[in-house]
Amino acid sequence: MEESLYNFYNLFVNSALLEDLYQEELLSPLTWSAVGIAFLVAFAFYIWPFNRVSFSGFGSWLLMLGVSALVLFVMTLVTCYQKANQEIPRDEADTDQGVLFDQGVSVFLSYAFEMALLTALIFFVISMVMKNFSKNAKHRPMLWPSK
Repeated sequence: MEESLYNFYNLFVNSALLEDLYQEELLSPLTWSAVGIAFLVAFAFYIWPFNRVSFSGFGSWLLMLGVSALVLFVMTLVTCYQKANQEIPRDEADTDQGVLFDQGVSVFLSYAFEMALLTALIFFVISMVMKNFSKNAKHRPMLWPSK
């Protein structure tokens, strides 16, 4: 699974950071975290505890989408910073190669932003499935195809 995730993330993630994530086996946990967070937030919106008439508008749906994306953004950023602070050498024998996760803040921020967008996309797909189970938010994010 790591290999297929590597090929997917290779399309839009910095290659040096991707190599470090692959070496530390963080691709699968971060991807499953994106799916899990999107599912939990969608479950909270469509099933319980936020399934109320007063919280069923499009603005509320956008708020939940933002919450899921923001949670994974912060989680990804913290993960990258924690790994950078550990200063794990790339190669024990050759210290000139540097340490893992030495790309810098801009690379970490761009990767966290990309993971937040991925979480938002996953939340949208899960919303299209789960909206049929809701009594109050059947028309969120859009009316089609529940008519």
